[in-house]
Amino acid sequence: MASTHEQALERIQGTVIDGRTENVRFRQGQLQSLHKTLREEASSICRALTQDSPSSAVEVETEFYLALDAVRHFYDTLDLDKELQEEYSVAHGSDNKNRRVGAGLVIIRPTTHTRFFSVVNPLAAAISAGNCVILELQDTLLQLDSTLRTLLPKALDQNSFYLSSTRITEPELLDSAILVDQTTNGPPATLTTHLLSSSGTRTVAVVDRTADIDAAARAITAARFGFGGTSPYAPDLVLVNEFVKKDFFEACSKYASLSFAKEGRKPGRDRNEPSRKAIREAEEKRQVSSFGSEEFKLVDVLDKNTPIMTMKITGRYLPIATCSSLVDAIFNQEFEKPLLAGYFFAEPRAAKYLSQHLSCHVSLINHIPVQLLVGPAAPVAHAPDILYRYTKDMFSLPRPQFVEPAPEVFKTVEEVLVQTSNKTAGTQSSKLRALAVRPLGPVDQRKNEMLGFFETGFFTGAGITLSVVLPVISWGAYVVGRKGLEYAVRFRQR
Repeated sequence: MASTHEQALERIQGTVIDGRTENVRFRQGQLQSLHKTLREEASSICRALTQDSPSSAVEVETEFYLALDAVRHFYDTLDLDKELQEEYSVAHGSDNKNRRVGAGLVIIRPTTHTRFFSVVNPLAAAISAGNCVILELQDTLLQLDSTLRTLLPKALDQNSFYLSSTRITEPELLDSAILVDQTTNGPPATLTTHLLSSSGTRTVAVVDRTADIDAAARAITAARFGFGGTSPYAPDLVLVNEFVKKDFFEACSKYASLSFAKEGRKPGRDRNEPSRKAIREAEEKRQVSSFGSEEFKLVDVLDKNTPIMTMKITGRYLPIATCSSLVDAIFNQEFEKPLLAGYFFAEPRAAKYLSQHLSCHVSLINHIPVQLLVGPAAPVAHAPDILYRYTKDMFSLPRPQFVEPAPEVFKTVEEVLVQTSNKTAGTQSSKLRALAVRPLGPVDQRKNEMLGFFETGFFTGAGITLSVVLPVISWGAYVVGRKGLEYAVRFRQR
């Protein structure tokens, strides 16, 4: 007799085959039920989040809000009239170029960071795209997992949703499903199949001398110290221009102290130990010096050979190193290619230069969105969505339908290939040759009347130099001329 686990997998596979999840009304009903259950159990969910995580009460409410907002967002993408119009477009003689269908089965393997959002977000996205979902929640001591095991099976159809307490290893399922693995730590280049998060890839912030130092410090400290310091998008290293490092360090100290004084935060747990140990060892070797308390530390990097310069930080620790210029920040550091995210605080032209030459999965200029800190790292094989992390298209497959005739140029090709008359074929071949050898259109390149970044620097430097040199030369010429004139007058008088 088959086990309960095997029976559940058989039910899921049967639903994938019969395609009931493709029905828009079914998807709407599932999301309605999910949202209703979550909002009715708001108190128990938030209580579980508070017990499980080091997040403050405000951060718990933020996570809960963003999770339910994600359900609302994906529900709002479902439009029955529009989908019916697209479905029958071929019957009415129009192409359905953008047709997409659900992949069939989605397996979600959630991270522990902001776990509620990390579960609900891809779950809602997968349902909205028309998929069956298997959620892996292995046996843990987390109160949230216990709560979700009770709520989700009641909210969702048991034939299209299954909550598994063991990791899915069956090849026939993994080969045909989209795997959402938020626990992956591999390098970005290997994560090209499924929806895999590169959680071990670093995030770096660069603060130029042209930046608003106060705003940069406020955003960076909030990102590093918020949500227990465990977000994959919390900055692992800050490179700050040496001319403004002192001001930046003081501003970071101010905002970190205000944040922890305003609302009590629980200390991090054992998962922060590798970072804590590395910083302690670097302090003993005098590679870094740190400022702060048991709750947070600002780490001043004195020796750039310290391992802290290249490690993924977990916990409320903010390593800060200096750079002498934009070029130094980009080319003299060892970074992953790409970084998970880059935060660039500078005036627009300098920020553009940084984001252009420093390879990042996503670049953010002069701000760090708070919603980016909630949830897993975005799948690196897809365009990042910094608002909801996942998109409906990630859980569907392109299946376009074409019924309209081809453009005129392709009709000519077809006529040549199927032509029976040699005379007509020769005429059409000549027509094809004439079409083939047409020159390309002009480039219409405008004159380069704008100065680039380096040209601006050159002319600025030249202007400053000449503004000093020319007056000196003029004054020297005046003095020499005057002395010469006086000498000539005295010479004549003799």
